[in-house]
Amino acid sequence: MSLKVTDRLDEPLDSALVAWLRSDEVAPVIADWNVNLEVSVSRTTRLRDRFGPDRTAALLTVMAARRKAIAKWGPGNWLATDRGIQQATDGGIAAYKAKRIPAGIPIVDWCCGVGGEAMALMRRGPLTAIDRDRVIAAMAEHNLAEADRTRRGDDPHIPNHSWTVICDDVANHPPSTESWLNVDPDRRGDERSTASSARLAADAATFQPSLKTWMSVAGTTIGASIKLAPATMLPDACRNLGETEWISRGGTCRQQVLWLGESIRPGTTKATVIESDGASQSFVGDPFEEATISDQCDAYVYDFDPALRAAGLSGAFARANGISALGGPAGYFTGSVNLRNTLAQAFEVVWSGQADLKKIRQAASSLQGRVSEVKTRGLPWHPPTILKRLDKKKGRQLVLLASRIDSHSGAILAVRCA
Repeated sequence: MSLKVTDRLDEPLDSALVAWLRSDEVAPVIADWNVNLEVSVSRTTRLRDRFGPDRTAALLTVMAARRKAIAKWGPGNWLATDRGIQQATDGGIAAYKAKRIPAGIPIVDWCCGVGGEAMALMRRGPLTAIDRDRVIAAMAEHNLAEADRTRRGDDPHIPNHSWTVICDDVANHPPSTESWLNVDPDRRGDERSTASSARLAADAATFQPSLKTWMSVAGTTIGASIKLAPATMLPDACRNLGETEWISRGGTCRQQVLWLGESIRPGTTKATVIESDGASQSFVGDPFEEATISDQCDAYVYDFDPALRAAGLSGAFARANGISALGGPAGYFTGSVNLRNTLAQAFEVVWSGQADLKKIRQAASSLQGRVSEVKTRGLPWHPPTILKRLDKKKGRQLVLLASRIDSHSGAILAVRCA
């Protein structure tokens, strides 16, 4: 349970700062901060007087990132940078992915970052986590130790697997043939705009280690899981070797994963949603299957989960459940039953017509309802503005769903189904 720093890297990384943040000198400040999270001028002044401006700035930065870390991982004295926690996998998705890995085998986590997935992987088998950034690797070591301490206290039956964090180039630590390889290809070097970063995240040619490197290494192991941005376009040769899975949580498609190994069915496409309690629901289908198109609204309409859409499985899911695309596959779907499936939020239709605000307002009034939520697909509507224009204080809550239906703009008033 230690951090190993090799002598192969010579970048001037400030790992001493992380050591100070983990010290007994800072512990009481952090403990108080976890209870009283607001940042005030007087508190900042006291910290500067005590620690100096540089250390205070570092402490403020890390504590701001800790708020986001707690939201992702739950309570804990986590260490992270803002960029590190943005790139980290949240606890629910990490736990789901770890459970797909055979229990008890050695796991090598390349480009582990601040430890988002490593904290779940350490529960499955002996873990070696590697990152070439000294500060990030030191934070990962801290977070794994924190997870080990807090979660073992919650459940004494958690397996006691060994783990270590190494700061080095991952190429110097190839996994054995009896290991599982987990990879989050590194794109940390890009400091350009958010749009440029998003484009790089989706470009397999920018990955470090390269796609060729981790595909060749993955082929020598028991199996591998490669984390990718949802929009990443992998060569067909890669996809056909394993399973491609898109995973969503909290209404957002968070990541794409390429799964490789003997237990993985080649060429599989999957969409998975992780619920707030950690439960999951998946659908496997053919991304080339198309839905039937209807221009008539049935008793229910459905808004498909982002993972289903990102995976290109809207058509296959619609066919499997006997429902149709309303106007086209980019919009909403419609059918005669409440699907009760977390991959498709169902709404019971109470009115449908043209996307005309006057008519929508009249329809809501006749139904003794009020529009409390606006959802749009394919229309240049700004939901907050539309909601404000339809504002009404009383009445049962209705959802307005608007999209292109055939050649016109359609609107639906509906009740969200449980």
